[in-house]
Amino acid sequence: MATKRLQKSLGINQEKIFPYGLLLPAITVLVLAQIYPTLYSIYMSFNKLKAGNLNWIGLANYIRLLNSGDFINSLGKTFIYSGGYLLLTLVLAMCVALLLNQRVFLTPVYLTILFIPWVLSDVVSGTVWRWMFQQDYGLVQVLLNPLINRVTLLSNNVGAMLIMILSSTWRNLAFTTIVLLGALQTVSSEIKEAAAMDGTSNFRFFWNFTIPIIKPTILVITLLTSIGGINSLGLILATTNGGPGNATTTTSVLLYREAWKYGDFGTASAIAVFMFFINMALAILYFRVLKEKN
Repeated sequence: MATKRLQKSLGINQEKIFPYGLLLPAITVLVLAQIYPTLYSIYMSFNKLKAGNLNWIGLANYIRLLNSGDFINSLGKTFIYSGGYLLLTLVLAMCVALLLNQRVFLTPVYLTILFIPWVLSDVVSGTVWRWMFQQDYGLVQVLLNPLINRVTLLSNNVGAMLIMILSSTWRNLAFTTIVLLGALQTVSSEIKEAAAMDGTSNFRFFWNFTIPIIKPTILVITLLTSIGGINSLGLILATTNGGPGNATTTTSVLLYREAWKYGDFGTASAIAVFMFFINMALAILYFRVLKEKN
């Protein structure tokens, strides 16, 4: 009774604060696992780690990055890789989803096979692709040798980037396909029947009706795939390790090298901040496009 009188005197409504109490564990985990590391990385980006101590240097890390050819080059490689990965994944996933949406024979079997790459780790997937393009024993490389004069694709700048894009697409095709397949199944049969009665071709129906209906799903997939490409690390390290030279050194690979190879956590944190704002820009662009649609 005393507790209830105290709550009443303080103007506390137990029914109103109860939902927030239920959310408290999740909010605590979010703060500890996401918000605090993000804020600490921003703080570290203004410091230089020397002899185990952080020394405040202001914007020096950011200025050095903006004047660094390696960082600018890594941004270019990141956008090439992410753009190629996004385009190829969306096109292939849409084609496979359209095929499976026809409920072809043994569809469950095809879905099971499609999910095999998804359940593999990035390291395993990248290692498999690296082995396939080894000069002496790589299955794909041996088949390609007569066509490309025994040029090892992994040692070629364009070839290594292409392998990286293909391996990433192969690894993540299942997720994108399943999401698009679910979206395609929301297109009602009545719309299809009405379009067929009007003599609408399959391509026109897909372009004029299907795409607008599943556009929100396509936007979500575009956002997630773009952010995944920008932040991808394990698969790249396992496939090309950023090589040959810096041909496939994306921003995430550069961050990894600065932090764990050179021990420059201040510069690495500054790179992480740049990546954070790139991801935020993509998210804001997505929400603006979605808002305009609605």
